[in-house]
Amino acid sequence: VCFFVAKQFRRQGITVPLLKAAVAFAASQGARIVEGYPVDKAGLPGAFVFTGPAATFRRAGFIEVHRWSPIRPIMRYHIGKKT
Repeated sequence: VCFFVAKQFRRQGITVPLLKAAVAFAASQGARIVEGYPVDKAGLPGAFVFTGPAATFRRAGFIEVHRWSPIRPIMRYHIGKKT
């Protein structure tokens, strides 16, 4: 899944509430874990950060559980647990 935020609305903190809403929806459907695959590289053009920046996932309460490349962490949110 990708994030698309129109250019005029970027850098306003909209992605964290989107992630939190996705977690809330997943929880309402019985999910116990939500996983994301963001990019962890500052300075990349927006077109290369379509899955979201890792820092945004961290601010939304996700934790890094694995890294399959230097810039691609696997982030998880455990529903019902404090992270």
